[in-house]
Amino acid sequence: MAVFTPHVFRTESTWQFIAWSVMLLGTVGFIAALVRAELLIRSLNRRNSDISET
Repeated sequence: MAVFTPHVFRTESTWQFIAWSVMLLGTVGFIAALVRAELLIRSLNRRNSDISET
């Protein structure tokens, strides 16, 4: 999808440009949130395993 973004921005109307921008930013934000959640879950699991071993 990101490969076609410059072409879409050149050829589409303003509203379609805004829609593509929102979709692209939403996708990046969603992936960042998933990565952050995964890192938090791993951190919590590591803390819990450290506490149970002592």
